[in-house]
Amino acid sequence: MNYSPFTSWLITNGLPEKTLELLIAITIVATVVSIFRYILGTKSYGIYAPIILAIAYSYTGLKYGLATTVVVITTTLISHYLLKKIRMHYITRIAINYCLLAVAIMGFVLIAHRYKLGLENISNIPPLALIGIATLSDFFIKQLVRKSFKSSITTFVGTLLVATVGWFIITRDFASNYVINNLWIIPALIVFNLLIGQFRGLRLNDYFRFKSATKTKKDDK
Repeated sequence: MNYSPFTSWLITNGLPEKTLELLIAITIVATVVSIFRYILGTKSYGIYAPIILAIAYSYTGLKYGLATTVVVITTTLISHYLLKKIRMHYITRIAINYCLLAVAIMGFVLIAHRYKLGLENISNIPPLALIGIATLSDFFIKQLVRKSFKSSITTFVGTLLVATVGWFIITRDFASNYVINNLWIIPALIVFNLLIGQFRGLRLNDYFRFKSATKTKKDDK
């Protein structure tokens, strides 16, 4: 790839190309989270979880990433409902959950490798990407403990949606090539987020909610 003079200068002066790409990916996905939260009204597990998921998916591929996510969330649910009957400290509960997750992911990889299941290259997934997806369990179980099952699932789906959109953007070659050669976009994103931070209007989901409420009132008359 032919880099811009400034990007070439950064790389030749000790900033690895891969590190630069990941740092740019973080700024993009963080902005996507901001847009979804304050413009569209989509809730997620903060900003860290969608960033980690989007980057993990960029290494695993969306199909493998989503399959692993399903295994992680299913195992977390089973673990939570089994362990909540036992009195113990919260951290030990989480530690046991991660032990069960490790076993579940190992079993998932072995079964997928043995029986394919449309996941023929599951054994080639970078281990750190699997670990990144596994950390979603912590966010999910915290929400499950504090709020309802419905609320936890809603936030999980929102996180998955934001991460998938983030994954889509950062894995497009034309997008990544453009941004890496036009690093002025990073300060532009800062300004953009400052504007979003000042937004006080209705979010998109508010319009649908109020529209539904208005329709219900009209039907009741």
